[in-house]
Amino acid sequence: MSLWIDDQNALEKISKLDAEDYIKQALLDLHNDGIAVLRGIHSADECTAVVDDYLKWSAQKADYVSQNLDELGRPKRLVNFQMVSANAMKIGASEKIHKILDILFDKKSSFYTSLTFKYGTQQPVHRDTPHFATWPGSQFVGVWTALEDVDKNAGPLFYHKGGHRLVIDSEKKFLSEAIAREPNATQKDQLRLALDLYNGEVIRKATAFVEPTTLMLNKGDVVIWHPQMPHGGTVAGDPMRSRWSIVCHCAPESVQVFQHDMFFLHEGPNPPANRYGFINHENRKVALSGDVSFM
Repeated sequence: MSLWIDDQNALEKISKLDAEDYIKQALLDLHNDGIAVLRGIHSADECTAVVDDYLKWSAQKADYVSQNLDELGRPKRLVNFQMVSANAMKIGASEKIHKILDILFDKKSSFYTSLTFKYGTQQPVHRDTPHFATWPGSQFVGVWTALEDVDKNAGPLFYHKGGHRLVIDSEKKFLSEAIAREPNATQKDQLRLALDLYNGEVIRKATAFVEPTTLMLNKGDVVIWHPQMPHGGTVAGDPMRSRWSIVCHCAPESVQVFQHDMFFLHEGPNPPANRYGFINHENRKVALSGDVSFM
């Protein structure tokens, strides 16, 4: 199942919406390109406050940070920072953004989880779908905010325009192939292989479809991407140059989000049992989706 903006009559529906112009433009861009760029949504002070919170938290958790560095000695991605940072919570629960998502989902939107980055990921092209599985499908989006001006050498985001329309084989095909290749492996390893096979198909189809577009973003800019958008991080010319950012994942408050094991294993149209609850933040629900931790 897809979002209503993917329907044939989506353009007509958008044109008739009783909504602010920026909302209609974002929905139009998501329909046409699979991505919406909103300039200057958050103030410079709001962005700086999140970085300051991160640095204070890191100083308090110095031992934990030192145990979670990558091969270059850089901190890994920090999950769910909004649970200890009021400023990160403010970014993720932004009413200006969730007003778009309420219409996009045709349901009230909630704040599911976040990843905070000091550095670019340099991640190959991928879809988020296996990691944010929903029933019905495609009931989530990524909302990425630049917490500083993005330098061209820091590994800016890229995406494959229009790639949200690419058809990828059923997830069950990749799981079956993984089991056939490694029949004696543990289920965990078979799922990991299924994910690798799925990601490989996304890479092949996206790169053959269109050249990637690099996003040069300024502090406070926001990107919303369609759940099926192939995207990633460019190779950083200077991997020690910071690219402070936070990506918040949002879904309807009535829809639970599951991870790649359920993406491949779950059968039938009905969702698995609920796996998390919520707290309230002003007008929005925020999922209790896990601890603040590096990954």
